[in-house]
Amino acid sequence: MAYQLIDLRVSPAGLALAAIASGVATLPALYAHQTLLAAFFIALYRLLSILSGRISKAMGHLDIRQRYLRPFMEIILVLSVMGGLSLYQPEKFFLPALVLLIVTLVFDLERRLTALLLEAQERVAKTGRVERLMDGVTGSPGRTILLIAACYEPTWFFWSAPGFAGICLTILVWRLISNYRQLGMHSRDWFFIEVETSEPGASSGADSQG
Repeated sequence: MAYQLIDLRVSPAGLALAAIASGVATLPALYAHQTLLAAFFIALYRLLSILSGRISKAMGHLDIRQRYLRPFMEIILVLSVMGGLSLYQPEKFFLPALVLLIVTLVFDLERRLTALLLEAQERVAKTGRVERLMDGVTGSPGRTILLIAACYEPTWFFWSAPGFAGICLTILVWRLISNYRQLGMHSRDWFFIEVETSEPGASSGADSQG
């Protein structure tokens, strides 16, 4: 499908913009109490986001605009849904929406900063079964299920949002400690390698001067 869309001159950036528009459309839909329509916009957003990534990958990541828009897509979706729920019933959903919004944004920020740090140090993150399971629960799959359920059944969101935020916070603390320890071990290894490689050079320089 990705290659067929490329043949039709559909760009990854165009799909990313369409996904953002679909995410923003959830806010007025929830404000108008059209919960099923809002859930449809979330499902459409996820489909467009996946297709945008697949086309970009098929093109060899040549579309710089899509790569620029991608970090903002999920943030705009979460902001729109949380804002729509707050307008849906402000007295009931404002605080759960605000808590989940803050936790989600902090969690995403930690992930992106860790990825940039690992890329800068030319390291690959170790992802075992536990890490993949946690990323699935708190990442795009779990978050999409939560947001669709929140639109389809807002009362369910009132009880589930704090629990989901607590799971994210627990995983966030675990990831911070785990990543810090891994980066510390890598720093020590790099330090000893630097010392070992610099010692022969220093001794050879001393021999040549003698």
